[in-house]
Amino acid sequence: MTTTLFRFACQAGLLSALLLLFGCAGRPVATVPSLSTLPAMETQRQRLTFEHNDQHHEMIGVLRHDDKTLRLVILSPQGQRLLTLIHDDSGSRFLQDAAFEPPFTAEWLASRLSWNLWPAPAIEQAFGSNAWSIQEDKTGRTMRYRQRVVARISGNSACTLIDDVEAGYRLYIMPLSDTDQTTAPCLTP
Repeated sequence: MTTTLFRFACQAGLLSALLLLFGCAGRPVATVPSLSTLPAMETQRQRLTFEHNDQHHEMIGVLRHDDKTLRLVILSPQGQRLLTLIHDDSGSRFLQDAAFEPPFTAEWLASRLSWNLWPAPAIEQAFGSNAWSIQEDKTGRTMRYRQRVVARISGNSACTLIDDVEAGYRLYIMPLSDTDQTTAPCLTP
């Protein structure tokens, strides 16, 4: 029974972290580029480390896409499915089997995900002449809404950092293999 209570407490803590980290449902949503402009990639397992208010929360992300659909499954470290995002020609949505009701929309999550995955020209084309813009240089990408910095994306294939300035969180994304169960090496400020 103690193990069950501990597992429940851990899962509740992870869900609370997601609620805090993504509490941005009222913020503007950027247009997601066409799936045809996303370069091909194999299914990726990733260690997702969220930082918010001096707290660290680790989760596992499984990302897969083809020319018709992008799917992101977010799992607890114990493997429980917490949330599944689907993005396709019909738009962005969450599967109904989510472990909780997220305080953000699927469109919001898909747009943030696109900032890291798509090439800059595809993002610029999706933004068109609306209030969103992207600036890319040797240090990474800066995403703006009406000249206001919303997020910065930096790093490399070993560790990518999405620093969401408006939401007040940092997301570190690291590749995860079946044998890699160590703590992420890139959690430096």
